[in-house]
Amino acid sequence: PSSMLMFKTSDDRYLYEDLMDVAKAQSHSIIESMDSVYTHLQSHAKWPQLMEIKEETLVSRQDHDQVGLLKEKGIMDVADLKDDGVDGEKIEQLKTFIDSHAAINSLIVTAKAIDGEFQDYVGTLMGRYGVFKAAPMKKVERCLSKLENDYANEQYPKSAKLLDLVRCSVTFNTLEQLMKGFNALKSHTDSPQTTLKLARVKNDFLNGAYDGGYRDIKVNVVFHSATRPEIKMVCEVQLILSQFLNEKRRIHKLYSIAREQMFFEMAVKRTGRDEQQGAVKETGLKELKFSPVLNVGQDVSFKKLGREMCK
Repeated sequence: PSSMLMFKTSDDRYLYEDLMDVAKAQSHSIIESMDSVYTHLQSHAKWPQLMEIKEETLVSRQDHDQVGLLKEKGIMDVADLKDDGVDGEKIEQLKTFIDSHAAINSLIVTAKAIDGEFQDYVGTLMGRYGVFKAAPMKKVERCLSKLENDYANEQYPKSAKLLDLVRCSVTFNTLEQLMKGFNALKSHTDSPQTTLKLARVKNDFLNGAYDGGYRDIKVNVVFHSATRPEIKMVCEVQLILSQFLNEKRRIHKLYSIAREQMFFEMAVKRTGRDEQQGAVKETGLKELKFSPVLNVGQDVSFKKLGREMCK
């Protein structure tokens, strides 16, 4: 974030506060637009069929027996550690470290191995129903954020809840096209010959009181690699109406701005605290105090090896 936003305006407000107000106002307008699209869809002939798409969860973790990821010894050994009440805090710290490093790295290695094949497979399957688009793999920073927030209370390893490292989307112009695409995908996962098996369905259209405006249908599938049969992974297919996608693109940057609000508020609190303590002042070199770390004369010995000196 730019330090310019920490300057104050003539009305004694920080520039970042004005920026947040503008972002919130524009976001509210876009959300209202998406809610209008949602209201209009309710009069569509296919609306009752959309409401029949119920949410279901068959596989909700990457370490599920049908997937088999995150079963490495180093990860599983930590899960078996006993909390004896004395070292419980250290055990939790170790679990957090393993979760945010070894476990996520393991998932990323699998994701990279399976991503290209998954995108080709789903693109061939769904390209006839809508506009297919391969999405970039989820970044490590975003994975860590979800562990700390969305999955804070999940069982170890929490990273097993990351079901969308490998993802794609299919966009449809009409609700009728979306229904055909969903039914085709669902039917394909039911086939005994497919490498896609249904893991989870999340239908945002079912929630009329949803305050985010944007809605889609997310279908998570267990993808079984044909080229590397030992690899399986839960991946995500987003089914999107073009009207919502257009508004989502508009609001994405505004959400990025809004996410910086906590950073600015923490910076303001720190600055205010420092000013109260008199810490905001010029410090000359002479005012600095140094503690002795090493006395060369006493702590360092020299030996001569041929023409070289070593210490």
